[in-house]
Amino acid sequence: MTQGVDRETRVRRNWIKGALYALTGRGRCPLCRGHARPVAASWMHSHLRCRRCGLIFVADLPPLSNLYDAYRVVHLSEYQVRHKRDWGPWIQFKDLTLDRVGLPRWERDGAGRALDLGCGEGRLLQVLRGRGWQATGLELNPVLAGEARRLGFEVVAGGVEHAALGGPFELITAFHLLEHLRSPTAALDRTRSWLRPGGVLVVETPLRPDFDNIDHLYCFSAASLELALVSGGFTPRSWFDYIDANYGHHNLVCLAEARA
Repeated sequence: MTQGVDRETRVRRNWIKGALYALTGRGRCPLCRGHARPVAASWMHSHLRCRRCGLIFVADLPPLSNLYDAYRVVHLSEYQVRHKRDWGPWIQFKDLTLDRVGLPRWERDGAGRALDLGCGEGRLLQVLRGRGWQATGLELNPVLAGEARRLGFEVVAGGVEHAALGGPFELITAFHLLEHLRSPTAALDRTRSWLRPGGVLVVETPLRPDFDNIDHLYCFSAASLELALVSGGFTPRSWFDYIDANYGHHNLVCLAEARA
């Protein structure tokens, strides 16, 4: 059996699996418990969409240990290589993104403690430092964490699920993170515990699904992201969506305040 045929077979089986999950009720939405229907199948996942809140999610979540093993490996995709050639435009654009969502700047360093979840190579940490924040990162991948440390940042090794972080922070950023996590709601609960009351969380996540990206376990609608934030103890304050001119990604950005 050729690799192409085998891949097609897996896609067909995942379509069937998604339909069975929907028919038997096993595919209830993890956010609102609404009924879901199959919307896509890839060689790796069955994808369901909640009829109530619009959340897209995979039917079978991989074990957390498998996710950790995958994210500890550096994949030098064209996306990463392109940024490595010139980070300047990316940094400038993310700075404008934070302006647009209403995140304040400070006139001096150390005016507020910030934490970037899944900080990667530390480029968003550079943006935060440039805005006057005292920035710390959390990163599971040891190679990327090392690159961020070479930029002069403190980086805690580990994933959101088990990280031991000293707080409280005034700001936490989570850019293109929630869609990769096994339980975004549990992650938001932990994130809330690291923030002081009145502190803010800035989330950026894809608004359109990428069914071929096996790392994306969720795709949030505006309604489902709001539900997740409110359930996690946050009050959304500002929103906007945009299409990334470089890659065509349609992203949703939200600034939310931690409730007391």
